[in-house]
Amino acid sequence: MSMPKIPEEPYRPTKEEVVIDLLKSIAMEETAISHLLNAEAEKIQAFVGKCLDFPTSPTTREIIKFEGQVFKLVDIIVMKEWLLLRKLENVIEFDCMEPCCECEE
Repeated sequence: MSMPKIPEEPYRPTKEEVVIDLLKSIAMEETAISHLLNAEAEKIQAFVGKCLDFPTSPTTREIIKFEGQVFKLVDIIVMKEWLLLRKLENVIEFDCMEPCCECEE
């Protein structure tokens, strides 16, 4: 088997452009996560009520089920945040690959 060949393109981004694009992608994912967390917080507030009065009068089983759903979302978000942290670490490492870089201060 031979190695795959990357087709020639008229424009190749510079290293700096690639780093900026990667950082922008991390920032956009963080923004999306913040929107998810905000929506989940609003859902919790609606479920619990302004005065913690549980306006829908849920049963204990419904409260536990709701809490489980919230936990699952938060757990997924924590995993996603870990992946974004690893992505950021890799971007920093990639950016510091030049021999004369002083990123290790």
